Amino acid sequence: MKVDYKNFEIEVIDDKNYILNSSNNLRQYQKVYYEESEFHCSSKHAVIIKEHGIEISNTIICETEGATGIYENSYIIENDKIWIRVSNKIYSLKIPSLEIIWQKEFDQFTNFCFYKLEEDFLIHGELEIFRITKNGEIIWRFGGRDIWINPESSEELIIKDNVILLVDFESNRYILDFDGNLLEDISK
Repeated sequence: MKVDYKNFEIEVIDDKNYILNSSNNLRQYQKVYYEESEFHCSSKHAVIIKEHGIEISNTIICETEGATGIYENSYIIENDKIWIRVSNKIYSLKIPSLEIIWQKEFDQFTNFCFYKLEEDFLIHGELEIFRITKNGEIIWRFGGRDIWINPESSEELIIKDNVILLVDFESNRYILDFDGNLLEDISK
């Protein structure tokens, strides 16, 4: 996915074929962020920044928990920062250098996506929903009776009319206010 931001073109991609410490990769990255682990990386997301058509910085972030791809709600760009969801972590990087400001694990398994919520972010994790500050501090967290995946194709998280609508695996429905207070709990 590509987006124009100020004088930059920022591209966020899923580089599934990237192999850590290999000189045979199709693309070499200036910065490689990963944690030492005996596990295979399940998610490998790259950020490439160009200015006036010339690539000025790039990075790849490799993580080992739940596999994630790049979609509309995989990253947020503003205030010369990009926040990107990779597996069960959120990374905050400086634009254009792509140096890490902070990185933090939220959901134990996977963060599916995240959204802007007022001046904060709302993370749709597999086990919990989190509201965090732009500095990665948890404001509140909410867990339902089951995981936040719905096999009946109901959208699991909708922000609408100053409330957050949630549907879990068993199709239980929850309504929260923006402060994380449970307003309704509708069992299936």
